[in-house]
Amino acid sequence: MMGSADGLGIVIQPIGYVETRYSDEEVSRSWPAGVDGSIVVYPEYGEGLEGLDGFSHVIALAWLHKVSEEERRTLRVRFRRLTRLGARPEELPEVGVFTSDSPHRPNPIAITVLRLRSIERNVLRVSGLDLYNGTPILDLRAYTPAYSLKRFELPSWYRAILGKFRLFEG
Repeated sequence: MMGSADGLGIVIQPIGYVETRYSDEEVSRSWPAGVDGSIVVYPEYGEGLEGLDGFSHVIALAWLHKVSEEERRTLRVRFRRLTRLGARPEELPEVGVFTSDSPHRPNPIAITVLRLRSIERNVLRVSGLDLYNGTPILDLRAYTPAYSLKRFELPSWYRAILGKFRLFEG
């Protein structure tokens, strides 16, 4: 297989974890606003937080530890979150998992942008959290202008969904 990583043995260790008082169900229902909580960075990585204070947002990469082996084999999905806005599942297009933010994917890695409220030693207080209590955090990055795209394109089917449910108007 061309480009194969056979024998590479990728090993990733979490740098911390999520703490929130909300149940999994409450976190799931909170979309798109998210909930308040914390990211606890293990003390041995605390020095890596130097200079992060003062940024308004942080990008967190997380391992979705509650995704089952069976769910990791999912390759086609529907945008089920939109059912909370009144969409019927049958009116949502079925697309490849790499088109979506579904947690059910071969490598259940989440990317989320969080409002950084404060930092106390190795604990980041955040809002907009869409991760469950105990979720392992793999990496953190300050949200900088380099991540802010001014121009991008969306396929017509996706623009139709956004328009129908009045998401991200503009």
